[in-house]
Amino acid sequence: MRTISGFLKHLPALLIAVVMIGWQLITQSGDRSLLNRLDYVFYDWRAQTAALFTRAELYTDVVIVDIDEESIQREGRWPWSRARVAALVEALQESGAAVVAFDVVFSESESNNFIESVAASAGPDLSDEERAALNRIAMSWRPDEQLAERLAEIDTVLGFFMHLDTSMQIGRLPNPLTSAPAGNVLINASGYAAPLLELQDEAAGSGFVTTFPDADGVIRRTPLFMSHDGSVYPSLALAAAMTYLLMDEVELEFTPLGVVQAVSGMRLTDALVRTDAVGRVMIPYRQGRGQFRYIPAWLALAGGLAPQELEGKLVFVGTSAIGLADLVSTPFATVFPGVEVQALVAQGLLRGEFPYRPVWEPGAVLVFQLLLLLLLVWVLPGRRPLTMVLAAIMISLLLVAVNTLIWTRWRMDFPMISTLLLAQGVFGWYLVTEFIHEYAVERRVRGMFAQYVPPAHIDRMLDNPEQYSMAGESKELTVLFSDIRSFTTISEQLSAAQLKELLNLYFTPITESIFRNDGTIDKYVGDMVMAFWGAPVDDPEHAEKAVKTAMEMQAITRRLSSELTAKGFPPIQIGVGINTGLMNVGDMGSQYRKAYTVLGDAVNLGSRLEGLTKFYGVDVLVGETTVKATEGYAFRFCDRIQVKGKDIPVDAYEPLGEKGRLDAVTLNRLTRYQRAIECYRARQWEQADAIFQQLQLEDPSCRLYGLYRERISGLRRQTLPENWDGVYRHTSK
Repeated sequence: MRTISGFLKHLPALLIAVVMIGWQLITQSGDRSLLNRLDYVFYDWRAQTAALFTRAELYTDVVIVDIDEESIQREGRWPWSRARVAALVEALQESGAAVVAFDVVFSESESNNFIESVAASAGPDLSDEERAALNRIAMSWRPDEQLAERLAEIDTVLGFFMHLDTSMQIGRLPNPLTSAPAGNVLINASGYAAPLLELQDEAAGSGFVTTFPDADGVIRRTPLFMSHDGSVYPSLALAAAMTYLLMDEVELEFTPLGVVQAVSGMRLTDALVRTDAVGRVMIPYRQGRGQFRYIPAWLALAGGLAPQELEGKLVFVGTSAIGLADLVSTPFATVFPGVEVQALVAQGLLRGEFPYRPVWEPGAVLVFQLLLLLLLVWVLPGRRPLTMVLAAIMISLLLVAVNTLIWTRWRMDFPMISTLLLAQGVFGWYLVTEFIHEYAVERRVRGMFAQYVPPAHIDRMLDNPEQYSMAGESKELTVLFSDIRSFTTISEQLSAAQLKELLNLYFTPITESIFRNDGTIDKYVGDMVMAFWGAPVDDPEHAEKAVKTAMEMQAITRRLSSELTAKGFPPIQIGVGINTGLMNVGDMGSQYRKAYTVLGDAVNLGSRLEGLTKFYGVDVLVGETTVKATEGYAFRFCDRIQVKGKDIPVDAYEPLGEKGRLDAVTLNRLTRYQRAIECYRARQWEQADAIFQQLQLEDPSCRLYGLYRERISGLRRQTLPENWDGVYRHTSK
């Protein structure tokens, strides 16, 4: 009987262990499972902690040429002319670079917009001699060929996109690495955007630049290879390392797991590069940004590199500029240059150093957890509560320390959260049994206090959390992006002191408007303002207030522009993008710096909308979700668009003003414009073009009318599919 009683006493602890181990086995393959999400947090903490005890090292094999903010200010907005890129390649070649890898995709030819615009604007007024001169200039202008010629003179590796959720295929993929065996579980891409053939033919290799964050948006792993149509293609980092090592092929090792073929590793040199089953490696972070030498692109273009300064180096060309959207979230920073991720993987390939999870990890963790359970069941019963609390803390710290030591010394990654939860669950059960007496005392004390304080008051104090929190959460918000147009040109005309004065004069009234309408300033980046509504204080009118703020900002800018002109400053114009949707909001960052900010696809779309205001010739561009949530304003439909990097099209609108305050002329034009859009979607080209033409005559300043007329002119000559939906796909960011 004593044996049975003793077993029943430990039964809850055993059940806790069974539940925890079973939960771990069931969810270990799901990136979005709670255990894995918690392990992501531990992974990041461990990486940051290990960095504190790791000697800072500047890698010497790989160098990054950075298209940074200053390079953009000096050389102009991206994308630069291919002729300028060719000059950059020439500068790197002259400095001795062995291989140049572009974390940039050249999937489209460069057009001579200036010559075309001159010919179009002159129209019939252009004489035959002048038109012939323009044609000669256009024929001699061949930036793509110039870049191709330059690529042929040095080993270069070009980047291309691989898309999972779209079958859109741009260009022709380069030669594959190898064929994919039947039953493989490699990440398969259905679409792609390949480099121009004339560039691809002259490059030494090509690799995809696509990376995939974990479920929490942080990039910890990246594929070395992906499949498409039965062929395997390398990543940019792998292609660059192969070119650097003068290797034409690598050996992929597959292991049969039932009916599928899982990747077990890859041999680039003699060392085995361990990957997971789908061909991903853990990115070998050792510290934050700065593990490589960064050379500003403008410095290379300006001849600032010594003749042998990059002798024998593998050079990655990429960007850290915020506006070029190649920044990713890593365990060390929420804003990290994507090109450094590629450089880290390439450096890991050259050295054969990658953290990894051993194939025997699941069995080892299970055995360790069972041994830990037996130890706790043997040691804990009968101990005083304080002793158990101290033991729980010490054992947890010891587990974390050993795990971190294994990571730091042997670069092996073992999950930790399930083991900690198992230990804490067992500790918790024994603590509960020891605290029964204290609980009875607490009930008596509560009964005593209830004579003086109503029980409801006590419950309310215990149940109600703080009203506001900086903790992260997901909720529907509205985000606003604002940017001064042609700011680089403006900044080149002003001294540093004048530029500071101009920005102060601009930001002050803009910020006042945002605060007046209950908005939250997220950040200022150069001339860009980012704000959002609906957090930290809930606001059901967040969309309406964001639109109101955008209209006020335009009015403020027009008034301010006149004042600036009077003071000798150049006039300014701004573009504003607004979008509403589900966003992650909270105090985000690293242990060194945090910021209360918003993240998510809805935020990215707001930024893209701001970037498209100039394309559509409007001051404010608003997403369809914002329009649906805004009742007090009238909007004009601009376009149904699919922005780069997104698969689902959205409708974009321009706010015209408050309902009831629009004049009769504006309302009449809006009605006719909507009718023209209906005809356009119905493929009634003649009717639509006639309305747009009349509207264009009445209001030549509106770019939308001419834009649709240009589209109609092209669509008339095409055979459209039956399911044509009028979506305009933007292929640049």
